[in-house]
Amino acid sequence: MPSYIRVLHASPDAPPVDLYADNTIIAKGLSYRNFTEYLPVSSGTHNIKVVHSESPGEQILESSQNIPPNSIQTIALVDNLANIRLLPISDQPASLDVNKVNLKFVHLAPDLSNVDLTLPDGTVLFSNVSFKEATDYLTLNPNNHTLQVRVEGEVILTVPNQKLSAGKVYSAYLIGRNNGNPPLQLLTPLDGSSYLQVANSESGQIILDSAEADVNGDGIIDKVYLIGNKPDPESPFTQDIRVCVEDGKTNNTICATPASNEGYNANVLLGDFTGDKISDILVRIESGGSGGYLFAYVYSVADDRLVKRFDYEEFNKKSQFNVVFKDNYKVEVTPVNKDKPFIIDVSNRKEEFSDLYNSSGKLIMPVQGSVLALGNIEPVVDNDSNHNLLAIQRIIGRFNAETLGYVKTTLQWDGVTFSPVKIEVVQNLN
Repeated sequence: MPSYIRVLHASPDAPPVDLYADNTIIAKGLSYRNFTEYLPVSSGTHNIKVVHSESPGEQILESSQNIPPNSIQTIALVDNLANIRLLPISDQPASLDVNKVNLKFVHLAPDLSNVDLTLPDGTVLFSNVSFKEATDYLTLNPNNHTLQVRVEGEVILTVPNQKLSAGKVYSAYLIGRNNGNPPLQLLTPLDGSSYLQVANSESGQIILDSAEADVNGDGIIDKVYLIGNKPDPESPFTQDIRVCVEDGKTNNTICATPASNEGYNANVLLGDFTGDKISDILVRIESGGSGGYLFAYVYSVADDRLVKRFDYEEFNKKSQFNVVFKDNYKVEVTPVNKDKPFIIDVSNRKEEFSDLYNSSGKLIMPVQGSVLALGNIEPVVDNDSNHNLLAIQRIIGRFNAETLGYVKTTLQWDGVTFSPVKIEVVQNLN
């Protein structure tokens, strides 16, 4: 797979430019503060020429740029025109937290020395960042954030209402001049790691999702990855999915392959689901198709290996129900091997079920529905601060599109397995 680059024009007094890579034009008329789209490129060394777009014979800069394999980069045109240069900046966080905002800061304002990027309450996100420095990524809670640039505690720029979303990767680029024109400005574009995929250089597979936590109990943060192969890069379908853990202390990597290891939108979520104060690994893979089924597994790290704690197939075998339509627009949903049913009232859907009931609400013929296999599973915290799992199954009537409600099963680790501690039947998911 290719690497990707985009170009940012951040030189405050440079004219609009055309850019050439190995004598092939890649951007035309790129003006100050603007980005190109990401462009696929081969790895290796490329000759980059920057030309005044309004005076084609006037070359501003020529430089050799090395593009690493499997990389996503912004190449910034930086500094004043007299000292202009190209600055490569990685747009790939070491890991991606899907529940947080992933943000880095890049200082490209040539007349400022070191600056801080903060929140309005003084919380320092990035400290003492020098000109042409790009920080590592950090994580923030998703929100509409106000960002401030400070020099020795004094606010020199306030940028309100920066909408930053969970699971996305952003950079905050400080450009312009503190004294003069163009004035200081903070650009916060979405980085390519939010939507581009490149191959893992070691395995040749795609990194589908990643997260960080201590998963082996040694007190050091580990990296957890989901990797897989995409037969068609344009399709969301992935096969040969594996979950891997890179030990934060030793850098050793262990992997496991789920039994159902192909599907869509594979993701990983970390949390202490077994109550030992060490994060476990929840893997979820959508099956695709109209059924809306989910393949789900929970793994723990023990003795330098991944141990499976939850398997969706075992859950589906145990979570069986009988669904029977009854008189008066009632539907009984009864767990197998139990006598007491849950009742769903469908009297507000009389027109839809007019072929099943007569005018008195009597059932015309026996009708059964079913409870489908696992459709979703989410972490939940109970009143005792236990981290449990909430499994959701859809209840249908005569056919798949006829949704009657949902079974919600709360699962808690009992030391051996995840056992149901609460079962509910609801008509809508809130």
